[in-house]
Amino acid sequence: MVTRNLSKAYGLLWALRDVSLELKSGDCVAVLGPNGAGKTTLLRLLCGLLYPTDGEVAIDGATLLRGPSSLRSSIGLLSPNEHFYENLTVQENLRLFSSLYGKKIDAADLARTLGTVGLGSWSKDYVGSLSSGMKCRLAIAKWILLEPKLLLLDEPYGVLDGSGVDLLESYIKEVCRSGGIVVMASHHVSRVLAICTRALILHRARLIFDEPRQEPWLNFQRAFGEFLPRGERWSS
Repeated sequence: MVTRNLSKAYGLLWALRDVSLELKSGDCVAVLGPNGAGKTTLLRLLCGLLYPTDGEVAIDGATLLRGPSSLRSSIGLLSPNEHFYENLTVQENLRLFSSLYGKKIDAADLARTLGTVGLGSWSKDYVGSLSSGMKCRLAIAKWILLEPKLLLLDEPYGVLDGSGVDLLESYIKEVCRSGGIVVMASHHVSRVLAICTRALILHRARLIFDEPRQEPWLNFQRAFGEFLPRGERWSS
């Protein structure tokens, strides 16, 4: 995937401006920056939820918004606002989303995936009865089943407990090991730096830093210095 001068404006306000990237198979990319820097805007442009004011997103040489629908179906966005039908059961939701993405899942796949995310005992419960943390686990189950080639995560840690965080990070690593690409925006700086292979910093809608993960991240610390919480340490 590549972006060329990707930009988004709302009237006179630029939410993202002239961001050019090349994402390669196996990349795990952390997108960092203060509130309002353009992180969520970037993710929404990468999956086609927003139309760019300028520039483009291309996958395998085809422009995302003008290419075949299969391009968009190969992209997953996991966010705190993940939508589920609360009057349907856990398994009904997963079957519905799988059918919308043109993917067939059998009972064994469904049971195995729900067991993996710790929801095996809730498969027939209505989603409306689940806690916020359980809905986050359901979102992970959804994308495990749909197997996106590009996985985008917007503040993915949310309300996950310790075991939920371990589950999420295990899934992220598996996507990258299988040749997919992960891009995640988060304020949990040390945590995402511990698992990413590359870091981006956005500030005032512009990309001000883009480097592979290095030791000891001196360039990153200089670039991110004004946002660095007091006492924060970067994971190695």
